[in-house]
Amino acid sequence: MRDVFEGLPEEKKQRIINVCVEEFALKGYEISSTNSMVKKAGISKGALFSYFGNKKSLFLYLFDFSLERLMNSFDEAKDEAPSDLFERCVWYSLLKMKIYLKEPLLSRLVVSSVTNMPRELEKELQEKIERVQGKYIPQLFDGLNTSNFKEGVDPQKVLELITIFLDGLFDKYLKTYKHRPVEEIFNNMEEVMKEYNEYIEMLKNGVYKS
Repeated sequence: MRDVFEGLPEEKKQRIINVCVEEFALKGYEISSTNSMVKKAGISKGALFSYFGNKKSLFLYLFDFSLERLMNSFDEAKDEAPSDLFERCVWYSLLKMKIYLKEPLLSRLVVSSVTNMPRELEKELQEKIERVQGKYIPQLFDGLNTSNFKEGVDPQKVLELITIFLDGLFDKYLKTYKHRPVEEIFNNMEEVMKEYNEYIEMLKNGVYKS
């Protein structure tokens, strides 16, 4: 089915994607209306389902599309990452904010899906998130300069600690914003970053030479 969609003229394909992303991003999976989507996209409902089969498959396609677009932005910028571990952590967080601002609807679709994961899609979304984390978290630590580490500090254990920290903070905010409007996350981003940097400074003081 999706081969037929991928074979559409690019303008038509992008129009359908944009309309459906907006609907899911602003309303969430459960209450999004395929009737609204096809009306705005100027296609029939039969055509939409001939491309994707059902609403669930459509959403998972758009989740993959959104996630890939956001991760491509990370790939394009990763060569600019500083070699210092903690500078890189801050750089990475600021990059995520820039990407969110650049692609607000794609970001909103992904973030809202993760923080308020629809039960019907929980298994598939969890697997997709784990695959992305497995690919990109190791890249976060490529080419680091460890010369500032205290004597006796094992760089590999520091990387494991940072990974645990990032996963833990991610889980914390998932629980904090679960079932709450996604706007709260973006509105509180400055506060989130402040807390993040406080933790980074604590870790830095324990790892680096005076």
